[in-house]
Parts: sequence; C-alpha cells; structure tokens
Amino acid sequence: MGKAINRLKEDWKQKISGLSLREWADKLYRETREIAVIVENPGTIMKLLFLWNYMRFPYLHIMTSQRKKQKIRNRNAKLFYFDPYAGNGIIEVRHGNKSIRIPGSSMLALLAPALLSEKRRPNSIHDYYWDIVVLNDIEEDYRTQLKNRSQIIFDQLSTSKPRYSFSSDLPSAVKDEEKIIAITAYNCEEEYTWLNFKQFFDRMKGDRGWVHGLIFLDPPSPSAMPLGFMKHLLSVPSDVIALLHTGMFAELVNTKRISPNTLAKILDCDITEADSLLQQSFSTELLEEVYVETFVDLLKYTVMQGISSGSRTRDVILPIRLRTGKRHYHLVVATRTTGGQQFEKWQNWLKEFAKEVEKLSDLDLPLFDILSDVQATLDS
Repeated sequence: MGKAINRLKEDWKQKISGLSLREWADKLYRETREIAVIVENPGTIMKLLFLWNYMRFPYLHIMTSQRKKQKIRNRNAKLFYFDPYAGNGIIEVRHGNKSIRIPGSSMLALLAPALLSEKRRPNSIHDYYWDIVVLNDIEEDYRTQLKNRSQIIFDQLSTSKPRYSFSSDLPSAVKDEEKIIAITAYNCEEEYTWLNFKQFFDRMKGDRGWVHGLIFLDPPSPSAMPLGFMKHLLSVPSDVIALLHTGMFAELVNTKRISPNTLAKILDCDITEADSLLQQSFSTELLEEVYVETFVDLLKYTVMQGISSGSRTRDVILPIRLRTGKRHYHLVVATRTTGGQQFEKWQNWLKEFAKEVEKLSDLDLPLFDILSDVQATLDS
C-alpha cells in the first residue's frame, strides 16, 4: 500500500468517544429506523476517506484558528459546512455478498470536530466545531434521519458537547455565539436553490463579518448538479471537495440519453454548443475531460467575495481519477494557498496521494478491505 493512501487508512481507524467510525455507524443505524444509503461500488467511498482526512487537516486545524483571530478583532466570524446532497447519514457499502456500514458525509462532519476536541491540549478551550451546518436532501425521510442521528451523536459524545439548535430551513440570522444545523429540502436542479444558499451565507457574513466554509458536493448524477447554477455558490469563500460522475456523463452524451437543454445546464454552455456535442461521437476520455475542465475552470476563475488577503480565487485545484469496477469518477479538491510548512507538506502529500490512486485499475476491493479493517494491498 502506498504511504499516502496508508495515511487515510490510519486516520479512518481513529476513535471518537470510544467508538470507531464503523461502531458509530452501527449505533446510529440500530437506534434509528435501520435505513442506510446503499453503495455497490466501494471505490467511490474514497471520497469519504479523503473528506474525513481533509476536515481534520488542513481544514479545521487552519480555519478554526483563522476564525479565532477574526473574533479577537471583534468581527462576526462564522465557519460552515455545506452538504447539498446529504443523504440520511449512514452508508451501507456492499461488495459481493459482504456489506459494512459507515457514517455518511454529514455524520463525519459532526464527528471530525469532536475528535479534534478530544485530542486538543489539556486546558485548551479551542473551538473546533462549525458554527453553521447545512444538510440538504429532497427526501423527507432522509431529513428526519439526519436530525435523529445528529442528536444521538451529541448525546453520546463524552467531552465538549456542542450546543446546536436545529432548523428545517435556512434561518434569517445566526447570533454571534449561536450554532445551527439547518436540514433543508431544496431541489438542487433548480437555479433558485443555489442562489438561495449563496444569499444565506452572504447574510451570515454581514457587512463587516467573516465567513468561510467547506462545501462537499456528491450529486447522484451530473444532471443533479447543473454547473451553470452551482457556480453562484462559488463566490462564497470556501474550499470544495466534489465527486464528479465523469463516466456516467460520457455515457449519457455518447448514447444521446440527455437533452441539449439538460446538457447545457450541466456544462454551463448555450444550447447550440450542447446540441453540437450531442451530434458527434467522442471517446469516453475526451468527454470526461470536457466535464472535469468545465468544473475546474469554474473553481479556478470564480472570485471569492470578502477575501482581504492572499488569493481571491482557488489556486490549488487537483482532479483525481477514480476507477471502480462499474464506472470512472473524478474526485476534485479545490482550496487556496495557505502559508506555512504544514500546508506545503500537505500539498506534497496530496500530489503523492493522487499518483497512488490513479495507478489503480479498480478501487472496489482495496477500499472495501480498508473500510473492513482488513490488511489491504493496493496493486496497480
């Protein structure tokens, strides 16, 4: 196993309030209605291992310190996590006749600050928790599960229990020391949805405030995340982690199972250009490249509002190709350069991680073994 991937494996073994991540998932599953989102291509779960690692370092390590500095300057400072395709909080990963349960992205976002809080120095009161968590899903039952499972986590934590209040919509305001979990029901295929989210985070910042967030994009299909609409949100200061269904995109275009109008929304182009793309035949690799480059360009060239120092755009962007037994995907991470040796060291790790992952012909079995805590061997 490569050293960079091995780091993710070791991080995944961490315990929070005495429970491993698998034990947390089993507990949340048992104590609610025993409902999970089924995933049958385990290779895609690389997104969650990466998210778990990224939240702990560099994101929460660096950005909670930045928030503290802003508050010292008497600024209203807010840190947020946004998950527009949140699911119900539990993933059941299947491979052949075996299955295991793990926390979904939304539950990882609550457990990561808890882990950092448990590991902080004695007598430290550093706050690692998000001020605002926005979990969105159009399924009502999923939203119910998200709230119930979040409450179980906070009840179970042995130390530093955060005091979150729950909202079923985006609140009009969040007080300075208030912490909110908004569990919303917006349709991400509508432009209004993305404008509404952008306006909400802008309100949280206010005229002289500071806001920054981590956005995790894991749509079920390319049409569920029209880039022409999603781009509105990118002006909000944030890091982005996304899983793009590049293989599915190429298949939809090559088999003409997508309308010019839908394709234009996905690629943020006019209908004439989309129709022209559908009239021709292209290799899978080329179509995947078109999709990835369109997304990367939006990340790269959208100016983030309210950045007072350093780059106002995301200047560290890396698409990583994931090969699974069924389809190809791209994991994309986007942030901006932060000074210091630790960030430079992380960037070097990221590049090595990308190389190791892209050498692999099929991630399914190795990822399932990692999640099962089996001694996995990753061979190209």
